[in-house]
Amino acid sequence: MDTTDDTGWSTADRVAGLLALVLAAGYVLSPIQTAVAMVWSAVLGPFTVILPFSVLVLLLAGTNGVFTALLQAKLRDSDRVERLQGRIEELQARQREAREADDLSVDDLDDEQLELNRTMLAMLKANFRPLVWSMLVTIPTFLWLRWVFLAPAAGIAPAMVFVPLVGQLSWTATVIGPVKLWLAWYFGASLSTGFVARRVVRRVGVGQ
Repeated sequence: MDTTDDTGWSTADRVAGLLALVLAAGYVLSPIQTAVAMVWSAVLGPFTVILPFSVLVLLLAGTNGVFTALLQAKLRDSDRVERLQGRIEELQARQREAREADDLSVDDLDDEQLELNRTMLAMLKANFRPLVWSMLVTIPTFLWLRWVFLAPAAGIAPAMVFVPLVGQLSWTATVIGPVKLWLAWYFGASLSTGFVARRVVRRVGVGQ
């Protein structure tokens, strides 16, 4: 039976967290990245045939952005965190007033603030859950893309892509500093679709 601890993490959340850590190790351990990339290639293989690769990257980024927005709406209790923050700010104001008045009740207020801080820490841990679950999709996708563009033997992605207002560029062309075009293309699409998805989710009240 699935249990939830005092931080709001269930057994499934903890398993997802461990799996996310294993997947994240793929950034530095090539065998993990290769294994993830091969599985992801089997899943995405049919789409690489029917869709232009640039469109596939946009769809992957957009799907990740929407998925993350929905997870945040479903799993993150933002209203409770805001209420706690308001209580802490109110308590801090009362502490300042008590100290200025040399009121002995300031010690009681310090104890109350300590308890609030512990509660706030627990809430922050609980609100980390959406990130953990989204990592189960975003990390494999990113590892697959990196494998595709850094492993010529993959032979999936075309060498060039048409960029509006610029023209044909290599996917591995440097945009700024160490940032490559494929990375900017992916994160640009992910951030923009995630932003729109969060606004839509808030408007329709998903998760409330």
